[in-house]
This record gives sequence, structure tokens and C-alpha cells, in this order.
Amino acid sequence: MTPQPVKPRVLIVDDRDANRIAMEAMLSGDYTLTLVGSGIEAVAVAATVEFAVILLDVRMPGMNGYETAEALRKMELARFTPLIFMSAFDQDIVQVKRGYVAGATDFMFSPVDEELLRFKVATYAQLFLRNESMRIQIRMLGNLVQSLQAEINRRSPTEAFLRSKVQQLEVAIEELQRHMAPV
Repeated sequence: MTPQPVKPRVLIVDDRDANRIAMEAMLSGDYTLTLVGSGIEAVAVAATVEFAVILLDVRMPGMNGYETAEALRKMELARFTPLIFMSAFDQDIVQVKRGYVAGATDFMFSPVDEELLRFKVATYAQLFLRNESMRIQIRMLGNLVQSLQAEINRRSPTEAFLRSKVQQLEVAIEELQRHMAPV
């Protein structure tokens, strides 16, 4: 897993050039954007790069948005990435439910309100980054626990070294708890 750049990565998936260009214009200042024109391209890119948010058109030739979402949800790097479905046509409740079943986190309908799009992307990017921070903290805690267990197996638990490791673990746990505070 590669850490997010200073500007979180957002994947924009739409088969229409005009839609990709419009979303790029709305979001380019705050995010590192990747634009693709099909679900197949989205799956290929998401297999190698982790995104903070994915904006996904529902109606695309070949692999549609629902199929793309289902494929993304099976991938390690995209399993928990917020997916915002974008649609000008599929606005009825049946299609919205279908999107959520496929893995959507949210929906936006065309014409897209720029301010609402920016708010939603910012909110989901912030949640994603907070979760990423938690995953890093948990991985660090796991490494620390493994190190401590290895030392316990090698040494007597009364040694100062182990007390130091336990203190490090306590600090790491406090750090994790701070990251869990509401945004």
C-alpha cells in the first residue's frame, strides 16, 4: 500500500470526455486526479494504485458502473474506497438500490452541483485518510506486539527492555485512540 500524496488521489471514471473534463475542473486544485474512460481501465488502475475516492459513472459501454463497482470491491486496494456513483439517467430508487448492492457509498445525479461534489469528495477523502491512518497505526501496533512477544520468549519479563517495549505499546495505543476521535 502506497501512502496517499499530499493531495489525496481521486479516480474519475466516465466514458464521456466532457464529464471527465468537467469533474477535473471542479476537483483539480485539491486532489491528485486520475481520469479513465471505462470500467475496465478503472479496474486496471485500481489494481496498482490506492485512491481516497472513486467517482464512477453508472452508464458506460462494456463494463457498466455496477459491474465496475462489484469488481473494485473484490480488490484489496479498492475494497474500502468510497465509491460515488454519478448518473444523469439512473435516478429511480431501484437503480439507486442496485448501486448500493454493487458497492456504492453515495450517489450524485446530473447536473452535478459543483459545491455538493466538492463537499462529498472532501468528506469521503477525509474519512478514507483517517481510516488509512488507523490502518498504519494498527500495523505499527501489530509489529510492536510481535517484537514484544519475541523478546518475552527470549528474556525474563522483569527486564527493563521489556518495560520499555510495553511503554512504547501504551504510547502507540494512545496515538491510535487520538486518531479515532471524531473528525
